[in-house]
Amino acid sequence: MTIAINFSRKVNKSLAMVTMALAILFITGTARAQITGLNDWTLYIDQGHAQFENLGAFGYYESEKVLRVGLALRDYLLENTDIEAVYVARETDQDNITLGARVDEANSLGVDFYYSIHSDAGPPDANRTLMLYGGWRSNGVTVEKTPQGGAAFGALLNVNLPGAMRIPTSGNYADRVFYQGAVFHHENQFPYLYVNRVSLMASLLSEGGFHTNPTQQQRNMNAEWKKLEALAAFWSFLEFHDVEKPAIGVATGFIRDVETQKPLNGITVTIGDQEYVTDSYESLFNLYSNDPDQLSNGFYFFENLEPLSTVDVVFTSETHETYETSLTIISNPSGNLTQNLSFLDVELTSSVPPVVQLVTPAPPIENLVPGTPLAIRFSRKMNQQSVEDAISISPEAELAFSWQNEFNLLVSTSHLDYVTDYVLTIDGDIAQNQLTGQYLDGDGDGQEGGDFVLAFTTSEEDSTPPQLLDFSPSENEPARVLRPIIRLVYDEP
Repeated sequence: MTIAINFSRKVNKSLAMVTMALAILFITGTARAQITGLNDWTLYIDQGHAQFENLGAFGYYESEKVLRVGLALRDYLLENTDIEAVYVARETDQDNITLGARVDEANSLGVDFYYSIHSDAGPPDANRTLMLYGGWRSNGVTVEKTPQGGAAFGALLNVNLPGAMRIPTSGNYADRVFYQGAVFHHENQFPYLYVNRVSLMASLLSEGGFHTNPTQQQRNMNAEWKKLEALAAFWSFLEFHDVEKPAIGVATGFIRDVETQKPLNGITVTIGDQEYVTDSYESLFNLYSNDPDQLSNGFYFFENLEPLSTVDVVFTSETHETYETSLTIISNPSGNLTQNLSFLDVELTSSVPPVVQLVTPAPPIENLVPGTPLAIRFSRKMNQQSVEDAISISPEAELAFSWQNEFNLLVSTSHLDYVTDYVLTIDGDIAQNQLTGQYLDGDGDGQEGGDFVLAFTTSEEDSTPPQLLDFSPSENEPARVLRPIIRLVYDEP
């Protein structure tokens, strides 16, 4: 086995890569020889961008994520195959190497393949993958740049990456076709993207989801999520070379609260002697938010499980009931990656009594205009009749209730008197959770029971009729179109 060393290179990070590769060769030579057939092939991994570029949701950068996806991919290749050499553009967040320098470095090394890793940006509800190889349309035919290989690798990754991430894909495109359309003949008969146009070897750029999608971005922050994306590329490269693929034994999934459907932090997942704890505010999210309840991903990931075995999976937490189930570790090395990933998504039941999370208008409530509804949000789904039975008001007055859903109650104040001090009480010994029957923790002491008390004052009666301030069309600005929009502006709602 050989490691290609080019002494004319002046980039320390690349020399460090060679040193690490040699160390792995001597320390874990047996593991490296596990998958053969790549011993005469070299790869350059371009972790798109540098340092802290392309800010995504919650202050986490695209450059941070793709750096670690690339490093994980390198580790998979070096530790499990006989690949001749793997080079990475960056080793740390501090490395600053331009796009031009990255492509020049790969060209000077004379590698066989250039893989550029990115994530995409767009509206917050958009989330999908995309593969772009160097290509264009010529007289009605899609042409791939020479050397070829990007389209073939992209077709494989277009199955494995969205399959592992469990999101849609835009597809695998010739880059000029994607950006300029599938016309009969492009004026420019060369690749659209710089990495595909200037690189002298087969190449592909991938977009692994959207860093502007809040759900995806919270997953991107997770260390093992980046390994999952790297595993998709690793598997695709093995398929690309048509070599024998290993049985990997991976179990992964998402953990959510059964009532809120929110991903759960700090859940301990146990399989045999392996243990995984989902990210939490203390372990990760404090870097990106000051609100302990804002961020979560509920993601877990296990490797090196016994393929085709059936394992017991235990989910434990201080805030949720313990859940145990069994899982068969699927394995089909001749198939795509998703046929080798054992997905197990679970929903856990909270063991924490429900509380009142939010009241609108926010307390202290002064000068509440009778008729303005009081909106009360509970932390868990509530038995609606029990909540209504639990509510009283002093001085006594008629109340009416309407539910937006199992969490949100609107209390009508239409029958309240003006200029009156009221106290609304929810009896914690009556109001119950819908699922478990736990009583409301009304006083917030962490235990069932106790009253929730809301004091408020109603306003004086408004005896001044609303005044018209402006209108259009007006005498000075007559309508100039048929059926004009009539606008009236008053001094109060």
